[in-house]
Amino acid sequence: MDKVQVKDVAPATAIAYLHGRLDVAISGEIEESLMSTLDAKGIKHLILNMADVEYMSSSGFRVMIALLRKLKDLEGTLKICAVRPAVKRIFDVIELTTLFDMYDTEKEALAALK
Repeated sequence: MDKVQVKDVAPATAIAYLHGRLDVAISGEIEESLMSTLDAKGIKHLILNMADVEYMSSSGFRVMIALLRKLKDLEGTLKICAVRPAVKRIFDVIELTTLFDMYDTEKEALAALK
């Protein structure tokens, strides 16, 4: 799938690079892909790099919340980084910035895992 690539960075830890628009047309595919990757690779700590996400609808936020719940059930963590200003404003408007651990850069998100 070209909307998401996952890179392993440490045992049980990966970075998912999301691309394009996270809307109702693609969010189900992205959720299915990420959930099966978490299971298949035993990932408990995930960083979502959103540098290439230009738009996110409520369907995209539902995917984020589902990932957060799954990782919490696994006693893991979800970090989000490199969110574009337009997408960050949506997080702010719907008051979800406090629900997620958000970082300006991938490097900062990786450091927060240690």
